[in-house]
Amino acid sequence: MLKFTSLIPGISVVSIILIVLGTALFSLWGVALHANNWSIYFDSYLLHVVAITIVQALLSTVLAIGAALLMAKALSLVSFKGKTLLLRFMPITFILPTLVLVTGLLSVYGQQGLIANILQFIGLSSAMSVYGLHGILLAHIFLNFPYACSLFHQTLTSVPVEQKQLAAQLNFSSFNYFKLIEWPLLRRQLFPIATLIFMLCFSSFAIVLALGGGPKYTTIEVEIYQSIRNFELMQAVVLAGLQLLCCLSFMWLMQKINRVKNVAVQFTGVDYKLPVSNPLRWLSLVIIIIGGLFIFLPIITVLVEGINAFQLSLFNSGLKCAFYYSMVITFGSAIIAMVFAVLLLWTNSRLLIAQQIKWSNRLMLVGTLILAIPSMVLAAGLFLLLFEYVNNAVFICLLMIICNALMVLPYTLKNLAVPMYDVSLRYWQLSQSLNISGLKHFCLIEYPALKPLLAKSMAFAAILSLGDFGIIALFGGQAVTTLPYYLYEQLSHYHYQQGMVTASILLLLSFILLAVLDYDRT
Repeated sequence: MLKFTSLIPGISVVSIILIVLGTALFSLWGVALHANNWSIYFDSYLLHVVAITIVQALLSTVLAIGAALLMAKALSLVSFKGKTLLLRFMPITFILPTLVLVTGLLSVYGQQGLIANILQFIGLSSAMSVYGLHGILLAHIFLNFPYACSLFHQTLTSVPVEQKQLAAQLNFSSFNYFKLIEWPLLRRQLFPIATLIFMLCFSSFAIVLALGGGPKYTTIEVEIYQSIRNFELMQAVVLAGLQLLCCLSFMWLMQKINRVKNVAVQFTGVDYKLPVSNPLRWLSLVIIIIGGLFIFLPIITVLVEGINAFQLSLFNSGLKCAFYYSMVITFGSAIIAMVFAVLLLWTNSRLLIAQQIKWSNRLMLVGTLILAIPSMVLAAGLFLLLFEYVNNAVFICLLMIICNALMVLPYTLKNLAVPMYDVSLRYWQLSQSLNISGLKHFCLIEYPALKPLLAKSMAFAAILSLGDFGIIALFGGQAVTTLPYYLYEQLSHYHYQQGMVTASILLLLSFILLAVLDYDRT
């Protein structure tokens, strides 16, 4: 029998989520209705914005998936020292602050970047530019392809050793082995990963704002930001509704895809590799070297140039202020996200134990509802509602902590949902017989078992919150300035060396948090 007290934690979190999201959406719509400017521009420019948003997301997805498949296949064919380390750090670009990645690309591929300097040194002219559509595509590939590659490589290494031995006995060529054995496994994973990358590129904000190069290559989310800045509120509402409709459609598609059952793969402890011809081996090594340089060269360049120029900004009051605000907002958001996740999953685990599957699904749906609402829509609604408080630093910090906590909550729920349910189910009968419930149950049972995972989930939430730029883009200014906002201002004013210092600080903070994620407390 499910007690009502077990429902209170989850209901409280759900109520807060619905209140914040509902308030933001109704505020955006209400302010637009009372605005004097009712003009809505269903013109060729709006169609151009929608087309560019879809085209850049589609091209980014195809190129990222293609590069990921090529790199994953190359990694599966050869073994070398450092391969494990490479695979461990490859997905780092997926969670690092976006503007740090933009700064890294500028440091390598920009007009004053590493490649341009090398070409100039050998007497060749460089007409390279990372602004415009090709810059957006480059940044999206850099952001997404390493993560997809690591997932594809896991799939390729999951092929049972018996199938590998049988393929060797039948004298399969490398092409036939890929076509008949590896491709059926990759194909089931291909569309879900592609849809996720497409959704991320479709709602991309910081990359397009920094590298778009003007209105020619703007996207829906950037246009919402510009409409709010220009106080064209009805236009912002229309664009926000269009963005929301697209994101809800993508989420529905993802749910349909996730219903497909994966075929179970049997693993063995024997490591068996098929023979690889020397030309294919050397080609794989070349692909790995190029891919590795593409991933890590911008990151290394940011660190080196940032450390070299660190003394220039060591006593910069603006940098110190941005650092303090970032720390408060980052860890405040991570703590709130963890509290919300634990409270919601507390109720969810009880619902699952009581076989209330329908209510459990509804509860988790509300917890991940923020994924359907772009950060710019949430920020725009709250910005308009609380416009008179934009100069109050304490109020803006609290608001950003709540917003960032809601943005990272779905990822925290994904990390903790299954482990928390397993722990609760394992000791449920014993705890009920001993009359252990409530906070005592969490302190004695869930917390000791989940302590390492809770620490890693909090570090992951902190990394995501640290790099957020969508919300601070509207709220940032004189009252509150975070490191990503400060970095964007430096890049937009062409303060390149100072920007490298800020980017390196963000990168070092992310590495510290990643060390917590990678730390195994066994």
